[in-house]
Amino acid sequence: MTGPSVSVVIPCFQAQSTIALQLASLSDQIDAPPFEVILVDNDPAQRLDEAAADFLHSTAFELRIVRAHEHQGSSYARNVGISHAHAESLQFCDADDVVSRTWVRNGYLASQHTELWTGESILLAEAPFADGLETVRREFDASPPEWTAPVDKQTGPFPVLMAGNFGGARSTLLELRGFDQGFAHYGDDNDLAFRSRRTGHRVPVAEAVRIGYRGKWSAKQRMRRGFQDARARRRLLIVHGASSQSPVPPWPVDIARCLAATVLMPFRRSASPFDVGMRWSHALGNASGALRFGWPRTPPVSAPGLGLTAPSTRHNDPSEGTMSA
Repeated sequence: MTGPSVSVVIPCFQAQSTIALQLASLSDQIDAPPFEVILVDNDPAQRLDEAAADFLHSTAFELRIVRAHEHQGSSYARNVGISHAHAESLQFCDADDVVSRTWVRNGYLASQHTELWTGESILLAEAPFADGLETVRREFDASPPEWTAPVDKQTGPFPVLMAGNFGGARSTLLELRGFDQGFAHYGDDNDLAFRSRRTGHRVPVAEAVRIGYRGKWSAKQRMRRGFQDARARRRLLIVHGASSQSPVPPWPVDIARCLAATVLMPFRRSASPFDVGMRWSHALGNASGALRFGWPRTPPVSAPGLGLTAPSTRHNDPSEGTMSA
């Protein structure tokens, strides 16, 4: 029996309420090569086996659940998934999104052209996800994207990789030592992009590999995300020695500009309290990253490869559960 041509890796943390929808979107793929789906259980409190039970007898793919409870974070979970993958061609998505009907096929074709690629994410509101797969698909996948080869259009100093929609060769990811657990929750994908470029691998954009991305729309969620993204971005700039190339100002300048925007807000009709609040979330994240990771002048702790194991041992892990057709 031949193995799968593609291994789809999905890190799962508090995913019991969303993973069924993502698995449903993987069940109706068009012209997909044989593929497996690996759910990486990164939360011992979630009931992932129960949430995925309806896909036990899926004819579309083999479903496996592997445990990754030793460390928390999508970087560690993705590395564990890489270790357990049977295919050389890997694709990654998240547990709370929905993939296009041609996602597996187009991602596999992209991997025949390049060793790494990053796909396209269509930002959607929360409401369609509550109404089921067909409603979400109408929002972003009414006409599945035609195949086009990945385009290397990331020519600037800051390459971007979207961990919730990317793929490439397993051997290349092992060469790069996978994701860095030092960026456990934010920035690990763009850190991989930086390290990829440094070793000579580009990260072209595969526009035909598309997902519907579940947006987090509350003011509190957006401000928290703005803070964490800005903090991770500053850490990336410090780790990779790129601070001088960044358009983001030093944190004292950033804070001063926010103070000025706050004082002037009553006199500017175009500036809402939320807009100023978002500016503050980014400025404070930028300051937190600079003070936490820039002083003293020593590199932040790095842990690439945590969760990766040798190919000879990856199939004998007693923590792995198999749910197959």
